[in-house]
Amino acid sequence: MKKKVFIFALLFCVLLLFACAFIPASADDAKATVSTRDSVAKARFLNMLNRNFVYNSDFENADAVMENSILALLDRRDSQDPDYISEAVVKGFVNDMYGIEIVEINEDERVHKDGYVYIVPCGFTSYKHDITKISRNEDGSVTVFSAVTVSPHDDESFVTEAETLFVPSENSAFGYNIVYSELKGVADGI
Repeated sequence: MKKKVFIFALLFCVLLLFACAFIPASADDAKATVSTRDSVAKARFLNMLNRNFVYNSDFENADAVMENSILALLDRRDSQDPDYISEAVVKGFVNDMYGIEIVEINEDERVHKDGYVYIVPCGFTSYKHDITKISRNEDGSVTVFSAVTVSPHDDESFVTEAETLFVPSENSAFGYNIVYSELKGVADGI
Protein backbone atom coordinates (compact mmCIF):
# COMPACT_ATOMS: atom_id res chain seq x y z
CA MET A 1 0.00 0.00 0.00
CA LYS A 2 2.83 2.41 0.90
CA LYS A 3 4.42 1.63 -2.43
CA LYS A 4 1.22 2.58 -4.32
CA VAL A 5 0.88 5.86 -2.37
CA PHE A 6 4.53 6.69 -3.08
CA ILE A 7 4.12 5.98 -6.83
CA PHE A 8 0.90 8.02 -6.91
CA ALA A 9 2.59 10.97 -5.14
CA LEU A 10 5.59 10.75 -7.47
CA LEU A 11 3.33 10.61 -10.53
CA PHE A 12 1.35 13.62 -9.24
CA CYS A 13 4.60 15.63 -8.76
CA VAL A 14 5.81 14.80 -12.27
CA LEU A 15 2.44 15.81 -13.80
CA LEU A 16 2.44 19.03 -11.78
CA LEU A 17 5.97 19.79 -12.97
CA PHE A 18 4.97 19.30 -16.63
CA ALA A 19 1.82 21.38 -16.19
CA CYS A 20 3.83 24.28 -14.76
CA ALA A 21 6.28 24.11 -17.63
CA PHE A 22 3.51 24.75 -20.16
CA ILE A 23 1.82 27.65 -18.40
CA PRO A 24 2.05 30.63 -20.72
CA ALA A 25 4.43 33.37 -19.64
CA SER A 26 2.92 36.48 -18.18
CA ALA A 27 2.66 39.67 -20.21
CA ASP A 28 5.53 41.09 -18.14
CA ASP A 29 7.74 38.13 -19.07
CA ALA A 30 6.86 38.55 -22.75
CA LYS A 31 7.67 42.28 -22.57
CA ALA A 32 10.99 41.52 -20.87
CA THR A 33 11.86 39.06 -23.66
CA VAL A 34 10.94 41.58 -26.37
CA SER A 35 12.79 44.32 -24.51
CA THR A 36 15.92 42.17 -24.22
CA ARG A 37 15.70 41.20 -27.90
CA ASP A 38 15.26 44.85 -28.90
CA SER A 39 18.17 46.01 -26.75
CA VAL A 40 20.44 43.36 -28.28
CA ALA A 41 19.33 44.36 -31.79
CA LYS A 42 19.81 48.05 -30.95
CA ALA A 43 23.35 47.38 -29.70
CA ARG A 44 24.12 45.40 -32.87
CA PHE A 45 22.76 48.14 -35.14
CA LEU A 46 24.60 50.85 -33.21
CA ASN A 47 27.87 48.92 -33.51
CA MET A 48 27.41 48.59 -37.25
CA LEU A 49 26.38 52.23 -37.68
CA ASN A 50 29.42 53.49 -35.79
CA ARG A 51 31.69 51.35 -38.00
CA ASN A 52 30.00 52.54 -41.19
CA PHE A 53 31.72 55.07 -43.46
CA VAL A 54 29.54 54.37 -46.53
CA TYR A 55 26.71 56.84 -47.18
CA ASN A 56 24.38 58.07 -49.90
CA SER A 57 25.69 57.36 -53.42
CA ASP A 58 28.77 55.49 -52.12
CA PHE A 59 26.61 52.35 -52.25
CA GLU A 60 26.49 52.60 -56.05
CA ASN A 61 30.24 51.97 -56.44
CA ALA A 62 32.04 48.90 -55.04
CA ASP A 63 35.37 50.75 -55.08
CA ALA A 64 33.89 53.54 -52.92
CA VAL A 65 32.47 50.94 -50.52
CA MET A 66 35.90 49.30 -50.22
CA GLU A 67 37.80 52.59 -49.82
CA ASN A 68 35.45 53.83 -47.12
CA SER A 69 35.47 50.46 -45.37
CA ILE A 70 39.24 50.67 -44.94
CA LEU A 71 38.61 53.65 -42.64
CA ALA A 72 36.66 51.39 -40.28
CA LEU A 73 39.58 48.96 -40.24
CA LEU A 74 42.52 51.25 -39.48
CA ASP A 75 43.02 49.47 -36.17
CA ARG A 76 43.62 46.25 -38.15
CA ARG A 77 46.62 47.60 -40.09
CA ASP A 78 49.60 45.35 -40.62
CA SER A 79 51.86 45.58 -37.56
CA GLN A 80 54.99 45.23 -39.69
CA ASP A 81 53.97 47.84 -42.26
CA PRO A 82 51.13 50.12 -41.07
CA ASP A 83 50.68 51.56 -44.59
CA TYR A 84 48.95 48.30 -45.50
CA ILE A 85 45.99 46.25 -44.37
CA SER A 86 45.29 42.62 -45.16
CA GLU A 87 43.24 42.14 -48.32
CA ALA A 88 41.36 39.29 -46.61
CA VAL A 89 40.36 41.58 -43.71
CA VAL A 90 39.03 44.23 -46.11
CA LYS A 91 37.13 41.72 -48.26
CA GLY A 92 35.68 39.99 -45.19
CA PHE A 93 34.52 43.25 -43.63
CA VAL A 94 32.88 44.48 -46.86
CA ASN A 95 31.09 41.15 -47.25
CA ASP A 96 29.95 41.04 -43.60
CA MET A 97 28.91 44.69 -43.42
CA TYR A 98 27.38 45.25 -46.86
CA GLY A 99 26.92 41.81 -48.42
CA ILE A 100 29.23 42.80 -51.29
CA GLU A 101 31.80 40.28 -52.46
CA ILE A 102 34.96 41.99 -53.65
CA VAL A 103 36.57 39.60 -56.11
CA GLU A 104 39.53 41.69 -57.21
CA ILE A 105 41.01 44.87 -55.85
CA ASN A 106 42.14 47.35 -58.48
CA GLU A 107 45.87 47.72 -57.83
CA ASP A 108 46.51 50.17 -60.70
CA GLU A 109 46.29 53.19 -58.41
CA ARG A 110 47.95 51.61 -55.38
CA VAL A 111 51.36 50.62 -54.20
CA HIS A 112 51.19 46.86 -54.56
CA LYS A 113 52.11 44.27 -51.94
CA ASP A 114 50.79 40.71 -52.36
CA GLY A 115 47.86 39.98 -50.06
CA TYR A 116 47.64 43.55 -48.78
CA VAL A 117 45.82 46.76 -49.65
CA TYR A 118 47.68 50.06 -49.49
CA ILE A 119 46.01 52.61 -47.23
CA VAL A 120 45.92 55.87 -49.15
CA PRO A 121 46.87 58.68 -46.74
CA CYS A 122 44.00 61.15 -46.44
CA GLY A 123 41.88 63.06 -43.99
CA PHE A 124 38.46 61.59 -43.39
CA THR A 125 35.14 62.33 -41.77
CA SER A 126 34.04 60.36 -38.71
CA TYR A 127 30.47 59.59 -37.67
CA LYS A 128 28.89 58.88 -34.29
CA HIS A 129 25.31 57.61 -34.27
CA ASP A 130 22.61 57.73 -31.63
CA ILE A 131 19.61 55.58 -32.57
CA THR A 132 16.31 57.43 -32.35
CA LYS A 133 13.93 54.85 -33.85
CA ILE A 134 13.94 51.25 -35.03
CA SER A 135 11.23 50.15 -37.46
CA ARG A 136 10.79 46.48 -38.35
CA ASN A 137 9.53 46.05 -41.92
CA GLU A 138 7.17 43.35 -43.21
CA ASP A 139 9.90 41.76 -45.36
CA GLY A 140 12.14 41.17 -42.31
CA SER A 141 14.38 44.15 -42.97
CA VAL A 142 14.86 46.84 -40.35
CA THR A 143 14.98 50.60 -40.91
CA VAL A 144 17.00 52.45 -38.30
CA PHE A 145 16.82 56.20 -37.83
CA SER A 146 19.65 57.91 -36.00
CA ALA A 147 21.01 61.28 -35.03
CA VAL A 148 24.55 61.49 -36.39
CA THR A 149 27.38 63.69 -35.23
CA VAL A 150 29.45 64.27 -38.36
CA SER A 151 33.04 65.33 -37.71
CA PRO A 152 34.84 66.34 -40.92
CA HIS A 153 38.63 66.29 -40.74
CA ASP A 154 38.88 69.93 -41.85
CA ASP A 155 35.69 71.57 -40.56
CA GLU A 156 33.46 71.87 -37.49
CA SER A 157 31.25 69.02 -36.36
CA PHE A 158 27.51 69.11 -36.94
CA VAL A 159 24.51 66.89 -36.27
CA THR A 160 22.18 65.50 -38.92
CA GLU A 161 19.87 62.50 -39.34
CA ALA A 162 20.49 59.17 -41.01
CA GLU A 163 18.15 56.50 -42.30
CA THR A 164 19.76 53.08 -42.66
CA LEU A 165 18.25 49.87 -44.02
CA PHE A 166 19.47 46.57 -42.54
CA VAL A 167 18.59 43.21 -44.11
CA PRO A 168 19.06 39.92 -42.26
CA SER A 169 22.00 37.86 -43.51
CA GLU A 170 23.04 34.42 -42.36
CA ASN A 171 26.39 34.97 -44.10
CA SER A 172 27.27 38.06 -42.07
CA ALA A 173 29.13 37.99 -38.77
CA PHE A 174 26.84 40.88 -37.79
CA GLY A 175 23.66 38.98 -38.69
CA TYR A 176 22.65 41.84 -41.01
CA ASN A 177 23.94 43.76 -44.01
CA ILE A 178 23.57 47.48 -44.51
CA VAL A 179 21.86 47.99 -47.89
CA TYR A 180 21.86 51.78 -47.76
CA SER A 181 22.50 54.56 -45.31
CA GLU A 182 21.40 58.05 -46.20
CA LEU A 183 22.62 61.16 -44.41
CA LYS A 184 19.84 63.75 -44.64
CA GLY A 185 20.81 67.12 -46.11
CA VAL A 186 24.47 66.17 -46.61
CA ALA A 187 26.18 66.27 -49.98
CA ASP A 188 28.22 63.27 -51.09
CA GLY A 189 31.93 63.28 -50.51
CA ILE A 190 32.18 65.02 -47.17
